[in-house]
Amino acid sequence: MQCEILEYKYQNEWNLDNFLSDPTFNANVQSDWPLVATTMSTITPGYTTDSFSQFFAGKKRGKPSTLYYSNPSSTSCYIGESLKLNGPLFHVNAACAGALYSFYLAAMMSLDLQTPVIVVAGDNFSNMDYTMWMFNSYGALDQNTGFPFDKSSKGFKMGAGCSMFIIKHPSVKSSLDVKAVIKSFNFYTRSDLMANPGTSDDIIDHFSNIDYKSIELWNAHATGTPVGDIVEYEFFSKTCKHDIPIMSYKGYIGHCMSAAGSMEIAMMLDDRKNNILQPNLIPFEKIVDDDRIITEPTSFTYRKILKTSLAFGGKTVVCEIDLY
Repeated sequence: MQCEILEYKYQNEWNLDNFLSDPTFNANVQSDWPLVATTMSTITPGYTTDSFSQFFAGKKRGKPSTLYYSNPSSTSCYIGESLKLNGPLFHVNAACAGALYSFYLAAMMSLDLQTPVIVVAGDNFSNMDYTMWMFNSYGALDQNTGFPFDKSSKGFKMGAGCSMFIIKHPSVKSSLDVKAVIKSFNFYTRSDLMANPGTSDDIIDHFSNIDYKSIELWNAHATGTPVGDIVEYEFFSKTCKHDIPIMSYKGYIGHCMSAAGSMEIAMMLDDRKNNILQPNLIPFEKIVDDDRIITEPTSFTYRKILKTSLAFGGKTVVCEIDLY
């Protein structure tokens, strides 16, 4: 399954209403396009239970084809109404792998319906005490450090963010230019895991079809959580023997949960546009002595990218991306 990225935007904060009301971006959005939304955050203030019930009755917009009845899915309903969409709505809840799952689902919908699809990914856990306590109880959170590939980090730094993409399957016609193609999606889930992605060898065994020799840039999931970063570095070093950078944007924005993968793709596209690859932010010492964990900016000459999401609960997604 392939997915073409036509337009994108993102912000490193929640402020959902302002984000959804951007007239320049929304001018490219058609009301009958499907929406795929992924979030673990609960309902936006002001969206009432009555509004939610009317949505399910098909009175406020098109009745959703697939939707799990939960607080996060009500936020997806709110997003659909704010964008004035009346096409099918799909809500995805796959933890911090949610954005990449959403791209895959959107590509299938685009192929089936022969139309572009809107993908919205966002989360706001940075000021929610219970959620912060929950991750801290796993030993996975460290708001004071949280820098990817940094030996001093003891866990990830929680971030907040929103992203919106217009995507389509290559068979669908559009007047918008293609900025990137996600040319393959690779999925692997270990249901027996909680706070780690599994071993690097286990992950590699399930992704044997990837042409690692052609990869020019590794867009890492790396969170600053020691066990996760080590596993991802081992995954990288065992499969990529050539001199390519490995880079995680979470040093700049924190871990934005459901929005993480999409925001990191968007930031990479910005780096491509600005012809500069931002480096990892490592204030202390790298977890390993490898210059491919870059700490200085470089010119952006990369076209073939590997985007990884090694998420909680063993949800691992790896995408190969070609930049235009």
